[in-house]
Amino acid sequence: MRAELHLARRYLGRLRRRTHVATVSGISLVSLALGVLALVITLSLLEGFQSTIRRELLQRSAHARLAPASGRVLPDAKALVSVLRAKLPNVAVTEIVSGTCLARSFADAIPALVEGRSNTHRVAIDHILAARLGVGPGEQVEVISSRRRLTPLGPVPVRVRLEIADVVAPEPGRESGALTVPLDVAQRLLWGKPVVQSIELRDPADPWHLARQVRQALAGRFPGLRVDGLQQLHRSLLLALSMERIMIFVAVGLMLVVASLNLLCNVAMIAAEKRTDLAVLSGLGLTPSGLRRLFVLLGLAIGTIATVVGAGMGTLVAVTLDRTHALTLPRGVFIVSSVPFRVRPEMVATVSLVALGLAILASWLPARSVARRDPAEGLRYE
Repeated sequence: MRAELHLARRYLGRLRRRTHVATVSGISLVSLALGVLALVITLSLLEGFQSTIRRELLQRSAHARLAPASGRVLPDAKALVSVLRAKLPNVAVTEIVSGTCLARSFADAIPALVEGRSNTHRVAIDHILAARLGVGPGEQVEVISSRRRLTPLGPVPVRVRLEIADVVAPEPGRESGALTVPLDVAQRLLWGKPVVQSIELRDPADPWHLARQVRQALAGRFPGLRVDGLQQLHRSLLLALSMERIMIFVAVGLMLVVASLNLLCNVAMIAAEKRTDLAVLSGLGLTPSGLRRLFVLLGLAIGTIATVVGAGMGTLVAVTLDRTHALTLPRGVFIVSSVPFRVRPEMVATVSLVALGLAILASWLPARSVARRDPAEGLRYE
């Protein structure tokens, strides 16, 4: 390899003496560097938005949920809650009762989701339902349940008037309006008895593995129980984010393929220019495998320079745009006020490896052709 490295270094150092070859080499280097730069910036932009979505998901939704495998009510809910709080003391446990009721105000009456939570002591309404009913904090909403109670005048729907304390953002993925009320209010409206339909758990320290911890803590003591983690609760959203990352990588990565084809032409041109030198080197004892390594090293050197420059500039641009908040977004439309960028080292490493792999492949094809060439062919017309 010492001879091949020496020859590759001399060939690259003397490119400036041949203007047309140097120009093509410069174009190959710049195009590959721009491809790496564009891919790093694009993936950083995508990761910035996706990390923001995942952060909002962790802040505003449950990290795990326990529900009955069949039916609507959790059997022996009190014992289940006691076990969870004893086995997982750092995990927040919330008992849930939910159902659809008719929410009525002076403006309108529409069906709405009523959710009772054991960690809630005030009535909250989301922006969607508040806009449809035309209500806000301090105003009252009448909630009418489908459950009926018997009175001297016959069966009448159970109803209750609630004073709104807060207007909150809806949960991710929820399109219909919702009311959040204390657990006892929801139990009285929907069931008339203290039942629990599901249990939500939150663990900010390790949210993605909480479901596994819950299964280990219960250890099969409560049969007929379904434990869903974040991956199951938000399967569609997480799958869409993964598919988006793959498709963007493939689409923008085509720039690297075009740049590698340009590099292939560049290495082939150098091989044509050095036809006589290669024939002499073959006559002096340089083996066909040595010729292949020589041109692979040429392409790898150009690819390495372009990859380092492109990855470095792409990382610098992405970090600068993120820290300076240069690209602002309209307030109230997005959950962030500026375009977020997030550079992950493994992402930059993946892009660099793909670029170097394409550079080696583009160099290997003309190198293979050079190795098969008859040495006498290069001296025939000299």
